[in-house]
Amino acid sequence: MIDKNTLEKRRTEYAEELHAGSVYRDILAREKERPIYEKRWFWELLQNAKDSVAVDNNVNVKIEINDNEVSFSHTGNSFKVDEILSLIIQGSSKTDDDSKTGRFGTGFMTTYLLSKKVKIAGQLEAAGGFFEFDLNRDVNDSKDNNAIKEFFRLQQESNDKFISSIREASYLGEGNFQTRFIYNLDDKGKITSEKGLKSLNELIPFTQIFNSQIGTITVVKDGNPVTYEKSKLNSYEVESNKVEEWVLKSSDSDSELKAYLIREEEFDVVCVTEKKEGVEYLKNLNSQYPKLFFTFPLIGTEELGIPFIINSTLFDPKIERDGIYLKSDGNESNGINKNKELITKSLEIAIAVYPEIIKKNNIRSHFNIFDFSKSKGYSWIDDDWFTKLKISLIDKITEEEFIHLGDFYYKYNGLDIPYSPDEKLLEDVWKLVNESKSYNAIPYAEQSDWIRIAENFASMKNKDVFEESNIIGSKELKNYVSIEAKLTSLKDDLEVHVYDWLDRLYQFIIDDLGEFTLKKKILLNQENDFVEAEKLSWDEIKDEVLITISNKIDLNFSKELISKDIKIFEITGVEAYKKDSAIENLKNKLNQLKDSDYATQEKLEANATFLKWLIDNSKNEIIKDLKILSFDKKEESNLISRVFPSGKHLILPPKDFFKKGFPKYSEIIRDKDCMHHSYTNSLGSSDYESLDKWGFIHYSPLVKRKEKLDPKTIDLLIQNSNDLTPLKDDDGKLTVEIELEYSDFAYLTTSEGHIYDRNSTTSSSLKIFDFLLNEASEKDEYFNFGGETITVGDNQIVFDKTLWLKRAKNIQWVNVKDIESEGTNKFVKEVPSSKNLSELIKDNDDLVKTIRGEKQITFLSKIKVGVSDLIRNTLKTDEIRISWDKALTTMITSGVSPELAQEIFSDPVIQNEYKKRLDDKKLINRNQQLGAIVEELFRELILKLKEQGVNIDIIRKPFGSDYLLSDESSDLVNNNKQEEIFNINDWLIELKATGKNYAAMTSLQATTAADKKDNYALVVVPLDGSDLNIEYVRTHAKVVGNIGYKLVPVVGEFNDIESHKNELITGHDGVSVNIEDHNVRFRVDSTVWNSEEGISISEFIETHFKE
Repeated sequence: MIDKNTLEKRRTEYAEELHAGSVYRDILAREKERPIYEKRWFWELLQNAKDSVAVDNNVNVKIEINDNEVSFSHTGNSFKVDEILSLIIQGSSKTDDDSKTGRFGTGFMTTYLLSKKVKIAGQLEAAGGFFEFDLNRDVNDSKDNNAIKEFFRLQQESNDKFISSIREASYLGEGNFQTRFIYNLDDKGKITSEKGLKSLNELIPFTQIFNSQIGTITVVKDGNPVTYEKSKLNSYEVESNKVEEWVLKSSDSDSELKAYLIREEEFDVVCVTEKKEGVEYLKNLNSQYPKLFFTFPLIGTEELGIPFIINSTLFDPKIERDGIYLKSDGNESNGINKNKELITKSLEIAIAVYPEIIKKNNIRSHFNIFDFSKSKGYSWIDDDWFTKLKISLIDKITEEEFIHLGDFYYKYNGLDIPYSPDEKLLEDVWKLVNESKSYNAIPYAEQSDWIRIAENFASMKNKDVFEESNIIGSKELKNYVSIEAKLTSLKDDLEVHVYDWLDRLYQFIIDDLGEFTLKKKILLNQENDFVEAEKLSWDEIKDEVLITISNKIDLNFSKELISKDIKIFEITGVEAYKKDSAIENLKNKLNQLKDSDYATQEKLEANATFLKWLIDNSKNEIIKDLKILSFDKKEESNLISRVFPSGKHLILPPKDFFKKGFPKYSEIIRDKDCMHHSYTNSLGSSDYESLDKWGFIHYSPLVKRKEKLDPKTIDLLIQNSNDLTPLKDDDGKLTVEIELEYSDFAYLTTSEGHIYDRNSTTSSSLKIFDFLLNEASEKDEYFNFGGETITVGDNQIVFDKTLWLKRAKNIQWVNVKDIESEGTNKFVKEVPSSKNLSELIKDNDDLVKTIRGEKQITFLSKIKVGVSDLIRNTLKTDEIRISWDKALTTMITSGVSPELAQEIFSDPVIQNEYKKRLDDKKLINRNQQLGAIVEELFRELILKLKEQGVNIDIIRKPFGSDYLLSDESSDLVNNNKQEEIFNINDWLIELKATGKNYAAMTSLQATTAADKKDNYALVVVPLDGSDLNIEYVRTHAKVVGNIGYKLVPVVGEFNDIESHKNELITGHDGVSVNIEDHNVRFRVDSTVWNSEEGISISEFIETHFKE
């Protein structure tokens, strides 16, 4: 029978074997799931180090890594015996202490992924001694039963080694680090070592601030130590939440990390900033950072999609420590609900507190606080719940105004994020947005970060990123331009040159969308409006004149053409507007205009400018089909439009063009037969010359034609009609063609509507005659041409070269009142004659005067009108006609030859000489009449004095030939051409008649007056056009008795000048001056005789002769 002790011993052994088998299988499970657990080995060792000290104590840690081993040491408390035993048998040493995470339990098994052989050194508490032994878990037998037995054996062996290694002296020397674990690395262990160390730089700082017991951590890799330290800077409250600021440093970096820790009873939340050049920047907690900590990082929560790290000892973590339970597949447990509550509260507090801290401390890289995104497909997360939570948080934080740009703070929703799916276009779109005042563009350096934020937001909402309100891409920029509508508005809104901006926008749209948008009002036309591209064309007209014309006739090319300031780029569906098409369209539009449309100046200018352009560009064929304008009073619009008329008589330039050269013709030609005056401002002489050369107009009313003559023209121009007889056949038709250059005036024919046809009154006949007589004969160089001889076979035929002259001679164009139709205004037409022409012009003195001209006489002779008869018939009275008959009779009977008579009467010098003689004769007669009146007045007064016994008498006496005869001032001259003055006793009295405000005296008269100053008087009779009679002279004549005294100083100076002149003429030393004779006149101003010094004749006699 088995004894009790044996049974008890076996029970203990069996329990140990079973536990060893369980541990062995757990270690195998870790090996099989190596990728999941191999990142955790460092944190399990660190956790054991933390649990080695009390809550209010610190433990420092050192880990040394080289190619072959990992050594982990710490300064924690000595081992309890139970702790080392639990390490050997692999059971947790944690009892009821909530401050302990659990030492050497299942978590520690993760470190066996480094190596299954661990050299452990330490100290037992209560002076229990120091130890160092190998804990060996390396079982080679693959069979399960044998492996477990082998595992148990190795465990027993490790235990024995532990016991046998205990001694009084430390295996680790005298330092503070008296606990150490050494792992020798095989190839897999090396990989695990690297992965476990990979995120130390990122995670150690958070672990330090979440665990108050952990002091410094030193990592020595390949002999290079890096020490991680934490220090608390400050603590305060924000929104009633406790906030701690911590500085986190590592010895291998100059950068300074600052952690902002929100410390709540149930959880902690942290975000980190990094200081660069004195400015704090939010650190991006990317996928290298576990987002959840259960005091230590829950590795596997890196891609949770939140911008903060949350720590809570109240989390219900997964056994694998790679997450917390947030999903129960329909069965909500208390742990899951608590986990959701902790996550919700921590994030809500974070988005309320951190914006305030960011704003207060002017922290940059704001985008990192918005870094919410969809979680990785973790099996333990309730994605619907978590996504909805994130969206609600986003809705709140995006309305917080804490993003500092420039001088202002903005909400996320107040920012504009330039975006394109093509990364190569991001800079292009950012520049476009940033250069507009309407947008608040995020900084270019942050563009990719903000785009990531927007893309994450859109993804969580299952929307396209372009549905985010502040994403600005092609669509939004197109809307922006189309809303601006006009270039001026856009220009005012841009910080850069508007055309450069548009060029870049258009290229961006093509690069971004693959093609240009046709149906959006974004393409700039030449009126600086934004229009749909499908309505526009590229400008290959390239002619401002044509475009301006189009705008005046409502074709508006400028509305249909893309702005010339826009660089040409490829637009599918947009063609070029060719110049030929533009010309054709302009012509057609102008031709379609009604006459009434030309009531506006713009339309008139358009037609004229287009014609000018066509001329300048030699577009003859277009001109031929273009309707041009003429003035026509018969039309309601006063205007008609038509293509250039064809035929012998073409339209003329505007009257204003030829009026100066042909003023009389311009009075008889219809406006209808001339181009409209609106062409005057656009077309010049060279333009009309071109139109004439191309056969569209007559440049001048005087037309020269060189052509084969038709029979009617031949009959008019041939001088001897009999010369044609040999050239005619039996039917009287010419058998040869005759070519001749001759002159004519446009429309001067009897054809319907032409000048002679419209000639229906004596007034119109008079204008025609005036034109023919005084203008046509002057302008036509062929007028005096005797004729041109043309040889036709053996015949010499002479032709006149002035067709208009032949018509004037042969057709009936002089309107004469119809005597038979008494009491009416009816006229009959006659060929010109001296009788009807004299009747026509008799009341027109100016025209009558022109008849005597040489060319005028020639013209009248050529149309067989007797010049002398015509002139005689124009004389107004029989008396004048008799005088002319006498003059003509005298001339004819004087024996003077016609040539001499013609020479005399055509010489203006001779005419002026004889005219002066007649004028002088008239003045002498008038002044003799005036002298007689003055003498009569003197005699009346003298007679009265004689009756009173006064010895007085008056006589006339000659006073030389130095006298004045002019309309201005004249003397009393006798028939012997001597001046006469009055001599009353010892007084000399000179008579002056003047029509000016002065009276002139010759030098002899002035000198005599000065010499006889006491007895020389001047009688002035002012002439104002009134009849000269005794009463007029009595009233207006003035006597200046002291004229001699007034002349004395002037005559003296004059004599001095004369003396000096004589000296110059005589000369000195062989040099003299030749001074041509010139008339000297002394002027006596009217103020002299109109003053008190000028008295009447009666006053003069009474003053000087009454005793």
